[in-house]
Amino acid sequence: MSPPEKRRGNSHTVRSSASSRSRDSIISPPPRAQLTSGNPSSSSPAPDTDSTTDTAISGSKDNDALLVAKEKESILIKDNYDQIANLKKELDIMEAEFTRELDRLSRKEGDTAGFWQAKNASLNQQLLRTDTELRLLRAEVDVREAERAELREGWEVLRRQLEERDNEIRSLKGHVAGLKQWVSTSTAKGDQTSDEEFGDSMTKLGNGLQNWVIVHFRRAKLGMIDQTRRARPEHHRLTNKHVDFTRVDEAIIDDLGELVPMYEQLAAPAKVHLLQNVVSSILVETVFNAFFVGLPTDQAEHLAQVEKYLASICSVEAVNQWRATTRTMLRREAAPRMQEETTLVTETVISRVNHILDAITDASATDARDHALRALLQSSVELARLLVVQKATFKVYMPKILPHQRTLFEASNMEDIGAEDEESLTGREICCVTFPGMIKSGDENGGHPHFTNVVAKARVLCTPE
Repeated sequence: MSPPEKRRGNSHTVRSSASSRSRDSIISPPPRAQLTSGNPSSSSPAPDTDSTTDTAISGSKDNDALLVAKEKESILIKDNYDQIANLKKELDIMEAEFTRELDRLSRKEGDTAGFWQAKNASLNQQLLRTDTELRLLRAEVDVREAERAELREGWEVLRRQLEERDNEIRSLKGHVAGLKQWVSTSTAKGDQTSDEEFGDSMTKLGNGLQNWVIVHFRRAKLGMIDQTRRARPEHHRLTNKHVDFTRVDEAIIDDLGELVPMYEQLAAPAKVHLLQNVVSSILVETVFNAFFVGLPTDQAEHLAQVEKYLASICSVEAVNQWRATTRTMLRREAAPRMQEETTLVTETVISRVNHILDAITDASATDARDHALRALLQSSVELARLLVVQKATFKVYMPKILPHQRTLFEASNMEDIGAEDEESLTGREICCVTFPGMIKSGDENGGHPHFTNVVAKARVLCTPE
């Protein structure tokens, strides 16, 4: 209940009580009337003077009381009228306030309704635009899906065509290889062999030599360790990086220096490559540079002089044909009879290899190691004999790395074993040759000596950048 209502209720209560009291006071007879009306019909003897005086005094007191009561009643009535007037004023004020508040709320409600109606219209328009855009996007997606399906079909067609082309290319390559083989076989005469077969033989021989060194010398240590560096704990990791060959026999060091002049620089960083270089150099010197493996030295020198003399009086083609014919005779007819000399050459190479490698490493020769090396030597002898019976000239070459002389990498006849890009190796200096290469001069008839072909590239190790 609001304060005006509370005031209104209280005023009603006061007004009701006052009115009830006024009614009672108005209705009740005055005291004098009550006295006179007590017994009107009765007659009494006339009062005496004292009783008359008392009666007059009591009548004046009753009149005073009546006047006081009337004054109080008039005051109460006036108060009631004042309260009624105040309540009417408050009611008017509350009605005015209520009217103003009602108008304000009506205006606010109208503004709110207008705002939400505008908002609703805006959202409806936005929904319509979004729905339109969604439909357009769905249509575009359908178009893209159709295009994608077409592209997939086109891709499948192209892929099938590419596979067909690849198959055709492989087939043509096979035909070309077969034709090359047929041409090489058809043009070859007698023991003439194609370049591809020589290349494969060199690759197998190089891989076999590499495996032999890795298997038997992977954990071997070179030379002697510097005692001063061994005693210092901070250099214990460098024991294999500082090789001392001062305790190796001087003759072995001289032989090693002839085979690999840069052996001291290779000992620490490239132990396996150094050992491959040693064995490859011995093979080239003893087997591939021989006039004919197994032929006694004096006879080989005599035939070499005859060949030199013929080269001075005959054409290159005629000399090559004579050389091929002579060595073909030795290979077919005299090779079985030269088995003892061939075995002597093989054992000499094994002994020399073991003599050098056992001296510069802490490894020792074993039967298994010698047996594997002997098999490599037999393959080398067969390859060397087959090379010298060709009418074309085949030369097994091994670049010699000399101190204070730069030998640069040549991509045409060298292959880097460091697996680096050939473009980055241009102009790079090589530090080691692990296996020789092979170059062919002339054709299958022994003519055109200016024609050259790299049958097998030399395997080299380039210096790091």
